[in-house]
Amino acid sequence: MRVSVCICTRNRPQELKQALLSLKESSYPIHEVIVSDDSTDSLTGKLIRREFSEVRYLRGPKQGLAANRNHCLSEVTGSHVLFMDDDVVLSKTFLWDILKARQQAGRTEKPVIVTGLENNRGKLVHPNEQSFLGFQSRAYRQGEPLRTIVINSTVFPIQLFGDLKFDEKLIYGYEEVDIATRAASWGYPILLAPGAVNDHYPSIVNRDYYEPYVEASRLYATFKRYRFTERRRMKAISFLAAASLHVLLHGIKEKKLEQAWRTINHSYSMISRSQS
Repeated sequence: MRVSVCICTRNRPQELKQALLSLKESSYPIHEVIVSDDSTDSLTGKLIRREFSEVRYLRGPKQGLAANRNHCLSEVTGSHVLFMDDDVVLSKTFLWDILKARQQAGRTEKPVIVTGLENNRGKLVHPNEQSFLGFQSRAYRQGEPLRTIVINSTVFPIQLFGDLKFDEKLIYGYEEVDIATRAASWGYPILLAPGAVNDHYPSIVNRDYYEPYVEASRLYATFKRYRFTERRRMKAISFLAAASLHVLLHGIKEKKLEQAWRTINHSYSMISRSQS
């Protein structure tokens, strides 16, 4: 594997520094590191130029996380890609663990996607299947094919991105669910490597900026899965009705009805654009 590590960042130079330092400790050689920067200031660029001159630095498109991921992909020269958030620390043996799992898979019609786990401040995050409402809350049954991933611990074959790209309507959240479910439907096997674990230290920076998009992304990505990936029109319509009601009721309960309406309107706008 010639692994290209892609890090999309926004206003988190200190967290990014720790992520980049962890890459230097990898016991498996990294082919290249690409940072795409959506920051609103110049601090990240200055950090890269001052301390990490070997990193390929790109000014991001500032159109959301999915667009930033695609921007990174446009510069990749490796055979495999690992996307790491800027507040993630790479495990020293992570890429070796991924390689071992990949080799154990044997021959497949299309190259495998290998997902590991994430240690999120002491809690292990597994790839879970979506519930009907789109939440990643259902553990996979023994032997059940995976259709989702843990994005910070997943190594993709570059071939996948010749077939698919991240959906740039997804500003933040569920872009990894969308790409994984579509990849599975295209015949790319998703393999679990439970020993491959990276550490995630979620930063509070940007949370307020991204929060309004998460629920709308869930509605859009899940509707898209049912309607276009699985081609189950009635399931998609039933989901949209049930999920919209769920968002409204939660908004009433939390006294955030206006925010709930914005979420629904935004998701419907994305759905409308996907069908135009």
